Amino acid sequence: MSNVNNNNSKNNHQIQNNNYLIWLFIYLGIGFAISFILPFPISLAASLLVFLLVNAVRTDIALRRQGIGGIKGLYKSLTSFGKSNNSGSGFGHAPTKFYCMSCGYEHGEYACPKCGSKAVKVG
Repeated sequence: MSNVNNNNSKNNHQIQNNNYLIWLFIYLGIGFAISFILPFPISLAASLLVFLLVNAVRTDIALRRQGIGGIKGLYKSLTSFGKSNNSGSGFGHAPTKFYCMSCGYEHGEYACPKCGSKAVKVG
């Protein structure tokens, strides 16, 4: 049993190493191509821009594999404050609910807007 787990671990590690090597060669190829085509000051700016864009694509692919939905899904989940987020990704924020101890009214403020009581419980 331990031998099977060890083989799966080695295979996953090998796939991860191959993935890093593929991206390394992609970055190196793009860098050499830009440096040979464009003159120096322009090639530096262009290569930095292209590296940032390739890194954004790489991040998007990794997030899609994890089930977050890419960079767009990550930003949607981060900016959904105040909305109920039941996606299970752990990035959402649920607003605090207060219950009035006097009248039982559920609200989002510290003091009850219905009766004015400050005796509230958080729920």
